[in-house]
Amino acid sequence: MNRALLGINRLLVNRIVAKPDLLHKTSIHYCMRLQPKRTKQQQHTRRLYSTDGQSGGIRRVAGTAGNVLLIGSVMTLFGYIMYTLYDNLIAEHGPTRVYNESLDLIRANPEIRQLFGGSVIGFGEPTHSQRQRQRSIAHKLFEDEQGQQRLTMQYYIRDSKKAIPRLGIVKLDLTQSKGTSAWDYNYIIVDVYSIDSAGDYGQETREFVGRVEVLVTDEFAKQVREFQKKRRNERFTRAGKGSTDGSWFSVLNPTNWRK
Repeated sequence: MNRALLGINRLLVNRIVAKPDLLHKTSIHYCMRLQPKRTKQQQHTRRLYSTDGQSGGIRRVAGTAGNVLLIGSVMTLFGYIMYTLYDNLIAEHGPTRVYNESLDLIRANPEIRQLFGGSVIGFGEPTHSQRQRQRSIAHKLFEDEQGQQRLTMQYYIRDSKKAIPRLGIVKLDLTQSKGTSAWDYNYIIVDVYSIDSAGDYGQETREFVGRVEVLVTDEFAKQVREFQKKRRNERFTRAGKGSTDGSWFSVLNPTNWRK
């Protein structure tokens, strides 16, 4: 019996030596047999973990992209707000800055103080909305025939206490210098009207009283004289053109003012 077992062992050893892969396959098969079989629930859980890992990576990428998009949107909005504040409040040609500066010059004018009293307020275009108290200031930025940047503006003034039934329509013009890029006033004028205090704002009866030239530069006055001379030479009629108050300023009465 012992001799038979010894012979079988020798035969197996010889086969393993002749075929070394047999030992490897035998050991793997033996190990697989030793491992317990997974249940269907365990196999399903393993697949879920694998899927969750992939979806988690996708969610992280999507979250990062969303954060970048949000930060970019906030920065763009912040830049737009800063540009708007600079363009309106700080820049020389900003509508708010020009409005405040010109209103100070108008208040300091002796003729205006005599006509409207010592308390003058300014406001924008007429509106019938009870909620909209901040009225827009009509203005236009454009390039003239000489290639210079121009800014025109129109707003209204009156006595803050409304004790004096008068309304002033302010018209002003600025030009940007090509050499210094500074903005200089060409003129600030105020057309004064007497109004019916019983009428609604924007619908009251107006009667022209006169014009106050708060500021007129020599250069602009020269341009006006040249323009008048050109009109006389070309025999233009004054019918239907400009105002008829007799002021030399009427020949350059802008046609693009918003009523």
